[in-house]
Amino acid sequence: MNDCLICQRIEMIKNNINKYFVKELETGYVVIGDYQFFKGYTLFLCKEHVTELHFLDETLRQRFLYELSLVGEAVYNAFKPDKMNY
Repeated sequence: MNDCLICQRIEMIKNNINKYFVKELETGYVVIGDYQFFKGYTLFLCKEHVTELHFLDETLRQRFLYELSLVGEAVYNAFKPDKMNY
């Protein structure tokens, strides 16, 4: 079993057992955070999990960042947070 929590969550999505899964995009998966210390806490998990963003192929990185901005906009529109962190 993989020790990486992100990889485990992605496998759960692929196996249709992640109850926090919201939407699949081209480069990643939108999930609601398990713990909602901040209402609307959402994650965008890259399908190609790497430890650092700059390890992604440039084309994938650009597409992922674009989709991340779309996810951020959707979260903002849904929850109207005071501040967002990416």
